[in-house]
Amino acid sequence: MLLVVRSSRAGFTLAECLLALTLFTAGLLGLSGTALSVERLGSASNARATAAVLASARLESMRGTACALRAPGSASTLGIVEQWSVDAAPDLTLVRDSLNLPAGRGAPPPAIVVEAAVPC
Repeated sequence: MLLVVRSSRAGFTLAECLLALTLFTAGLLGLSGTALSVERLGSASNARATAAVLASARLESMRGTACALRAPGSASTLGIVEQWSVDAAPDLTLVRDSLNLPAGRGAPPPAIVVEAAVPC
């Protein structure tokens, strides 16, 4: 016959609890770092999308303006600095729109440059 000895003490030791708490904390730190990276990427993509809308609006306004009245200039919208230049060519205008996004952490992002030929 097999005798089973049962201990009156059930539960976890202090070392096991500390190890579990350490692993849980490391997991939470990794999760918070990932969440921060996702937030940064979302913010940067939002700024790039806004810059694309601004460049598109600038080109549409150039299309609606007479060739003789198209002129270079600059503007600032939502922290995005926009500068455009205009070069006249026969029967069309070459427009170069440079958009500088606001600097976040680290190095400033490169400028977004859109070039288009707008017919007269």
